[in-house]
Amino acid sequence: MSERRSITKRLFLLAALLFGVRVEAQAPMDESQVKAMFVYNFLKFVEWPSDSSLRAGDPFVVLIIGEGSTADATERFLESKTIGARPLVVRRVSWDQSLAGGRAAFVVERDAKKLHRVLDAAAAAGVLTIGEGESFTTRGGVIGLLVEDRKVRFDVDTSAAQKAGLRVSSKLLALTRVVHSSTDRSGSHQ
Repeated sequence: MSERRSITKRLFLLAALLFGVRVEAQAPMDESQVKAMFVYNFLKFVEWPSDSSLRAGDPFVVLIIGEGSTADATERFLESKTIGARPLVVRRVSWDQSLAGGRAAFVVERDAKKLHRVLDAAAAAGVLTIGEGESFTTRGGVIGLLVEDRKVRFDVDTSAAQKAGLRVSSKLLALTRVVHSSTDRSGSHQ
């Protein structure tokens, strides 16, 4: 029975990614919880370069940078999950701490200078960056979550992904609201 429940849960999550989830739908779920589900599912649709230092059972480390209800919901949602055979481990770090060991980062930093530093460090370290708001991807983040017509949607910056050595699945790109292919830090397209 638990296998059937697991399959049903996965189908719901896939449907949420495919069709967007109404923020007010499914009574107990709020916007932060829905965004946390998206964060988890994004991890399944990105390829990282092979890392010879990683062993089969090593954890998949997700960093959370910043504070807020979505950061808290994401931490709670991810704490007992896995990516493939790897257990997910969530670490809270501040904007000026090393991202070493992280594979992905949910970034809730609002200060533009701090965000710029985090995004540069993440790109150099091959860390997938996920954040909130329309401007997140235009400032160098890889995936930006936003609410449009009371549905959670997302944008992807493929240039930022390539800069970090990441490959975003075409399946995920087909579902995105906007795909940015090249931006500068001011948010204007090149």
